[in-house]
Amino acid sequence: MADFDLAVIGAGATGAAIARDAAGRGIRVLLLDRNDLSSGASFAPDMLVRRALLARRGAIGRFRAALGEREVMLATAPHLARAQRIVLLPQEGNHSALELRARLFACDHLARRRLLAASQTLNLTHHLYGTALRRQFDFGFAYSDCRVDEVRLPVANARDAADRGAVVHTRTRLHIERGADWTLVLNARGRRQSVQVRVLVNAAGASLNDTAARLGVKPPFAIRLVKESYIVAKRVFDHDGGYLLPDRLHRRYVLALPFAEESMLLGPAEHDAAGDTRAPTPAAADIASLCALANHYFRRAIELDHVTPFARIRAIPAAGCRFAPPAPHRLLHLDKPRGLAPLLTVCDGPALLARGLAQAALEKIARFFAGAPSWTASTALAGGDVAPGGLDGLAKEAERRWPFLSPSRARRLASSYGSRLTQILRGATQAGDLGERFGADLTAAEIRYLMREEWAETADDVLWRRSALGTGFSPSERDALARFMAAESAVSERKRPDGRGADG
Repeated sequence: MADFDLAVIGAGATGAAIARDAAGRGIRVLLLDRNDLSSGASFAPDMLVRRALLARRGAIGRFRAALGEREVMLATAPHLARAQRIVLLPQEGNHSALELRARLFACDHLARRRLLAASQTLNLTHHLYGTALRRQFDFGFAYSDCRVDEVRLPVANARDAADRGAVVHTRTRLHIERGADWTLVLNARGRRQSVQVRVLVNAAGASLNDTAARLGVKPPFAIRLVKESYIVAKRVFDHDGGYLLPDRLHRRYVLALPFAEESMLLGPAEHDAAGDTRAPTPAAADIASLCALANHYFRRAIELDHVTPFARIRAIPAAGCRFAPPAPHRLLHLDKPRGLAPLLTVCDGPALLARGLAQAALEKIARFFAGAPSWTASTALAGGDVAPGGLDGLAKEAERRWPFLSPSRARRLASSYGSRLTQILRGATQAGDLGERFGADLTAAEIRYLMREEWAETADDVLWRRSALGTGFSPSERDALARFMAAESAVSERKRPDGRGADG
């Protein structure tokens, strides 16, 4: 008998969502990644209405299912998905104002909308959203979209999968052999383990085709690697909304969104990826163009020397429209030769659509298991079982129970962990009970939680792949965090002679 029914290679948004869905159906799941969870992600959003504005005119109908998924995420993961009101400024060169209004109207009505407000036309000369803009921008359109925490979402899915019985291994190298079952030899931290698996899923994201070659199969998808560059700068507007800025020179739309307390996120600038895609860096020209675009629209200038740039790599299907989301069946390929174990290859999509793609993947391989039916559309994600009042209510309750928390700190914890914040704060009666405080408001108690429950092992895991706090840390603060985590890890190893994590 095989050790696992299903193994998933790749613990990004899609892979972790597949593991969660499968574990919730009673399937024995192993989730694997050669790096950390969500190691290819960043805190940059991928918002659907921007895609709908960039898609070809005839492709707008393909957004129906995707737009409907926004409501599912807002209901099941209220701590990680939130409605974001965004102002679109019409400019000649991209689309006419009439066409933009028509596309926004289509986005309003293509899918059922309960939690997201409809779009509207704004007179910006008499509106809060207009105060940050230069005088010549006197009208625009406001619309609502769903903003997902792309860093926290894969982690929450992996945590939920583990809570439902899945085994999670990060930083694990694999040797794979295919027979009637899959034989996987896991090599992590110098320890080897061999397991038998009935079905294998390749959800390796940007490494999808490299992984297919290692598995001895022809890559089923033509993949295009795109580098997206962003900058984090001091916020130039004093509200919780965002902006979608037309860039006539490059025929693109750039998002300007609130980020952390006093910062904003600006991007993307997109190009085909070249060179080493494992550690992408933004081009100087892209950084400069994003700053120049912001300074074209906003009254308060952004200085090039005072921004934090970063980049990420996205893998997208090479065929078809670049922006419109493909139907799930076009992102799935099942390989089942006679006498050999099944292999499902899954081409990654936007984090917002990972749940629906995972559901389609499980339906594709359902005949190999005796699992339960689909369930994720109506069940809260880990931490998402938030009482009436939503995220604001949870943050207020945290302030009441732990009066030493500032409002901003309570909200960050609520929006990162949802109801699971109690596992970090339990037993604390004063700020000192949370232990040493590192940069920003990160404490020893939170770090221990991330190491114990969310597989964090390094400072970069915490600062970039569990939070968006890295931009606010100095080198000395990061070094202090790394030393603390190394010491904590050594203590854990002494307590656990086999060296395996809580879900290993």
